[in-house]
Amino acid sequence: MATDHVIEREYKVPTDEGETCPYCERPFRSKRSMTFHRGIDHTEECSDVEREAFDEERDDEEYELFTFHFKAAISVFLVYFLFTFIYALVWSG
Repeated sequence: MATDHVIEREYKVPTDEGETCPYCERPFRSKRSMTFHRGIDHTEECSDVEREAFDEERDDEEYELFTFHFKAAISVFLVYFLFTFIYALVWSG
């Protein structure tokens, strides 16, 4: 028997900073977080402008994630090359 447990959490976001969701009054520290929240949790209620802002933020995040993965892959490749080069130098003599 599956039961869904919903945990209500208290959010401590100072009132003088951050944003509040206009649909559920949930506070967020950044506008970006609120934009993601609205686009995911309030898809039906979002206006076209809010949906467009969500799409832009999602695209930006995908680009940032791609950039991070690219840099990580290059770093791993360079470390591998460096260790291979040092290994060749040590065994050559």
